[in-house]
Formats: sequence, structure tokens, C-alpha cells
Amino acid sequence: MKPLWYAVSLLTGSLLWSSAAPAQTTASGALLQQMEQASQNLNYEFAYINVSRIGIESLRYRHAVIDNRIFAQLLQMDGPRREVIQRGNDISYFEPGLDPFSLPGNHIIDALPSVIFADFTKLASAYDFITVGRSRIADQMCDVLRIVSRDGTRYSYVVWLDVDTKLPLRIDLLDRDGETLEQFRVISFAVDEGVRNLMQGLEKANLPPSLSVPKGDAVTLTWQPGWIP
Repeated sequence: MKPLWYAVSLLTGSLLWSSAAPAQTTASGALLQQMEQASQNLNYEFAYINVSRIGIESLRYRHAVIDNRIFAQLLQMDGPRREVIQRGNDISYFEPGLDPFSLPGNHIIDALPSVIFADFTKLASAYDFITVGRSRIADQMCDVLRIVSRDGTRYSYVVWLDVDTKLPLRIDLLDRDGETLEQFRVISFAVDEGVRNLMQGLEKANLPPSLSVPKGDAVTLTWQPGWIP
């Protein structure tokens, strides 16, 4: 695992140019919005692997909503114990050889695909969302969708969503030639109140204080970018 849980947040590239009927694109966008809502509102646990050109990581992610607050835990399953804990809007990091610390945030992005937390209403202006069928992942039937850049300058995703829960069970990040750069792949998962019960102990856990970031001087720029990739 990368030091300090380096966040994988690439969303720039393309698969192959593809056209789809408006109704199909709209239905696919709705499914992706359901994925975002399910990921934030359900009580669940993932055992999964991350595969990249650097290697393979084995991880566990737990997520629960308790009294309208999100509690989550991301744990590296092999090697030195590395852990990230979310309690509300505080994200706490525990790394071997480093003092624990906390940062403000709405969700854990370390070792999780950033597309899970994307705002698809905003991405709709730059990407096509295309349903390509169904497939089986982690012994579950899944809807398979492609997230394809319209201008060919961004990377793309292929997403497998559990038909019943709408949780993502596999996500491939593809370069502009359609080659897989990184893969998030769930091996087993559970969606039940037992996960919520396991996470209740975090309500009273003693977590490290938030890092204080010095406030910088306000700078007024006299220029604007003409094009943003």
C-alpha cells in the first residue's frame, strides 16, 4: 500500500468513442446515481483487492450510518496494519512509524475508486453513461456500465453494480487505449445490521485530533485558464 494511503482519484481519459440512445444514457446515469446513494446510505462490508501495475492490495472496508452520521473503516489486510477511520466529517489515519492524525472530509478516498463518490449530474456534460449488459461478480448478478469520455482526453471506467443493492462490486479504470490501469474487485460482501453493530464502537473511540492547517494569504489572480483538460 502506498505511504499515507495515497488517494486514487484519476478521472481523466477515454475508452473508445461510443454513441448511445438518449434513453439508454439516462437509464445508465440513474443507475450510477443509485450507486452513489447506496454507497453512502447502506450498512455494508467489502472484502476486496486493488490490482494495479504496482501490485495487489488486499483490503476490507466497512460502512455504516448511525444517527445520521457516517462511520467507516478501511483496513489493509496484509503486512503492517494500516487503517483509516471515518467518524462523521473527520477522517483519521493510522500508519506504522507515524503519529496518528485526522483530516476533515466527507468520505474515505484512500484505496477506493473516486468514481464511487462522483457527482454524476455534473459529469453528464463530459461523459456518456452506457449500459452494456449483465455479468456475475462475487457470486452476484451485476449491471455493467461504461463511463466514456466524449472528447477522448479523459480516462474511462467500467463499473459492475450489484443488481439488488446497487453497490459497486468491480470497477476498472481504463486508459485511452482501453487498457486496464487499475482494478477494484470485491471478493465477498455483506449488507446487514451486523455491520452497523460492529461500527458502533467508533462512536466513543478516542481518535487523534485534526491537523491545523495555517491559513494562507488571499491572492487575487488577474488571469483565467482558457482550457482545462
